[in-house]
Amino acid sequence: MAFGPFVRIMAQITMVAGGAIGRAVVEAYKEAAAGRGAAAAAAQKVAARRRMSLDEARKVLDAEGGVTPAQVEERFQTLHKLNAPSEESPGSPYLQARIAAAHKVLLEQLGESTSTKEAKPPEE
Repeated sequence: MAFGPFVRIMAQITMVAGGAIGRAVVEAYKEAAAGRGAAAAAAQKVAARRRMSLDEARKVLDAEGGVTPAQVEERFQTLHKLNAPSEESPGSPYLQARIAAAHKVLLEQLGESTSTKEAKPPEE
């Protein structure tokens, strides 16, 4: 019977602490969603440092070997449409982002390789 007041005090302390923690979590979420705060800054740093490798981009778009920019563009359009939201499927924004990143990396690489071929004089 001596535990009654102790339990009531612990319940009050838990409710006050829980409310404070809940408000802090909600505020942190609002800041991150708005693009402010430490969490958003950390996410932007990670995104800026992370760049898809050429091998990874080729695997994502299934573009092994010699491909042309037209083939990369066609594969990008097909995969992007397949992962878009529709009536049958909610889609996948994550996969669409990965496909877009792979598309960008491959087109940059193909642009560099064609410009280096044009810059080199033909060997005789």
